[in-house]
Amino acid sequence: MSLETNVFRILNANALSSTYSLYRIKGLLNAPDEYYKNRQGIIRKLSFSLKVPVTIIDQDGTPHLVVRSDATPPPNLSLVGTVVTFELCPGELRLDFSERSPENDKICTRFLDFWIQGVLFDHHDLWQPSAGQAFFSKISEPLGEGIVRYTGFSVRSMVTPSRELGLCIDVTSKTVGRDPLPTHLTHDEFARWKDQTFVYHYGHNWYEIKAIDLSDQNVTEYIIPDTDLSLLEYVNRECKKSIPAELANVPHDAAAVIYLDNEDDNRSAIAPLCYPVYRTSNDSAGQQHGHTILEPHRRRSLIHTFVRENLRGLRMGSACVELASRPFSTEPRMFTVPDIRFGNGKVLSVRSTPIAQHTSLDVLGKTRLELLKDHSAGFYTRDRLDRQYFILPQSVYDSYGTRLIDDLKSTMQDLFPHEYNPVIVAYNDRVARTFPKQGHAIREAIEAHCQHPGYAVVMIHHISDRKDGAEDQLAAMVIRELYERTPQIYAAVMHSTVGAECYFQPNGKSSYEPRPNKRGMLFGYLRMVAINKILLTNQRWPFVLETRLNADLTIGLDVKQHTAGLVLVGSHGGDIQTFIKKSRQKEKLSALQMRAYMVESIREVAKNRAELIKTILLQRDGRVFDTEQKGAHEALEQLKREKVIAQDATLTIIEISKSAPVRFRLFNVSQRGNRDWVESPQVGNYCVLSSDEGYICTTGRAFRHKGTVRPLHIRRVEGSLSIEACLEDIFYLSCLTWTRPEDCSRYPITLKLNDRFLSEEATDYDENALELEAILTDEGEEEMEAVYE
Repeated sequence: MSLETNVFRILNANALSSTYSLYRIKGLLNAPDEYYKNRQGIIRKLSFSLKVPVTIIDQDGTPHLVVRSDATPPPNLSLVGTVVTFELCPGELRLDFSERSPENDKICTRFLDFWIQGVLFDHHDLWQPSAGQAFFSKISEPLGEGIVRYTGFSVRSMVTPSRELGLCIDVTSKTVGRDPLPTHLTHDEFARWKDQTFVYHYGHNWYEIKAIDLSDQNVTEYIIPDTDLSLLEYVNRECKKSIPAELANVPHDAAAVIYLDNEDDNRSAIAPLCYPVYRTSNDSAGQQHGHTILEPHRRRSLIHTFVRENLRGLRMGSACVELASRPFSTEPRMFTVPDIRFGNGKVLSVRSTPIAQHTSLDVLGKTRLELLKDHSAGFYTRDRLDRQYFILPQSVYDSYGTRLIDDLKSTMQDLFPHEYNPVIVAYNDRVARTFPKQGHAIREAIEAHCQHPGYAVVMIHHISDRKDGAEDQLAAMVIRELYERTPQIYAAVMHSTVGAECYFQPNGKSSYEPRPNKRGMLFGYLRMVAINKILLTNQRWPFVLETRLNADLTIGLDVKQHTAGLVLVGSHGGDIQTFIKKSRQKEKLSALQMRAYMVESIREVAKNRAELIKTILLQRDGRVFDTEQKGAHEALEQLKREKVIAQDATLTIIEISKSAPVRFRLFNVSQRGNRDWVESPQVGNYCVLSSDEGYICTTGRAFRHKGTVRPLHIRRVEGSLSIEACLEDIFYLSCLTWTRPEDCSRYPITLKLNDRFLSEEATDYDENALELEAILTDEGEEEMEAVYE
């Protein structure tokens, strides 16, 4: 048995070569607040304009541009708050793909990524939505009424645990409308498609566009700038012959839509060649989303087939790139699920700990949920709830709102020993469903009726002016303003969508009831609201760690929309405190702010500790900035001088990545006869890539899930704790996250709470889809598996 990855080693890296030039970047430090954003802007703009691989490295504390040597000299660039220039350093440098160092690895992987993107882009059977994204087959599969699915593959280079270069490959999918835009469109008809993403069939070259307007000229009348050709003539001239039938059949009076290119210049597209892209939030696509989820054996098979058919025999310059026949594998390594303590001193263990209730990993989730409902155990934190508010739209209150609140109270009574009896506040939602209008209505209701501190659940509608994929501005505003106002209210947000879908008014009755075919979905959802939105927000913990963490104190940090969240967790996970602070910058803290917030929060936590804090683990959601590192160290020195922490206290900083261009996967592969048997890894399995980087499976095959496990990526930035100790603590903290009582969460509680208070997971359909599916009653399971991932 082995843990197989989705990374194929490059066997002849020593045969690959390239050359590059170095340019000293001048002016980048003129806008320190935008430094990292401008660095990425340089890479993106120059890669696009020069059409060669570009990256930035630091030499002697100064940023330098790396450009493949066959490129033209880079032009001056206007960035945010500054104009940068480039000064050529003497000499041409040879890139050795077999040499391993952080600086060389960065250049090698960038050059390899650019190369593989170019090779796959030229593949006539593949299409790419935009530069850097996955490549999709042009053959679709029917998915449901009016929609189809395209299977795609993402490819990125990386350094393997054996310190070799390799290609990481994963599978993805895209849901697209079966039919294109109508050939003829009026402006009123186009309104429903405005700002929608489409796959544009530009002859044999397909890519995504975002339609921003409808031209008042048709494809024959619209003239391409700097030519005397119409849009239809231009596309036919530029398309590789023989042209596709759908282009040949475009009528002369077809509509033309307007979109923006990478330089924000207006471009035009032929309407009947534009196919709408659907997200899972779309009703039709969402209902079919379960069919796009791949089981481990299917995902692995698709990856191996793609490598065999598309990545063998490729040439980089004069050398043929040789990939290993099988992906890199490692011996299984596993952390054991920690013991957890419930109320009344009840301890549950899969470790055979004496005096604890023993269980096996396969029934851990079920046993944990049973103990939560058992009055002899129950919640670890059993204090009565403080003042509660339930803030909802007037239209909901006037219809199914009373029944929903009653059902929510019953759900709370089933889970928690004390009564949930919130103050009901309705706001006037009968205005435009936009961020400004709905936000103003909520503010007015809060000012009029929320005169005391407490906790709130706020129900909101999905707003019409929210862009696809963007964070929910209305949810973020509600949470932030309730926290910052006086009196202070901690809030969580839910949406009206599920209630509207699940309740109905039977004929001849004035009251509302759950739809019979939606009962499982509804009551699973209400349990999620009770646990995740009410009890979690109120810091009522169902259980804590009985097994100690490696760190005395763990700090989770995230910054979004000028708001910083700090979650501090003690060594047993029972002492959890949250702090919400303002940030001068949108997504990072200055050194001064970081120092002040860490000093304040650690002072507060240290008041109730009998022993001095010696080991601190700082977890940054995403990238940790140099100003935050500087401020963290300054805070430690100040706290040592004040004797709040031990004089020999240490700080370890890690980054937790939630997203990546290609997801690293682990497959549990064993031999059964003459064939491979493929399963998901077990919860607690981990893989160490280097002394500073690793992946941890915070869920696994012991728990009921469709799909393939996504290990969590951890990078150690600095500190005395080993990468193994950091991975173990992340795993333990994930076992504390109880959105799904039957399961571990993918993310540690430090990140989950920050997501809750900074509203990244304020929506009920996207991030929480798996969590909903896992807590359903039996009658709702089959239905939900078809709707949610």
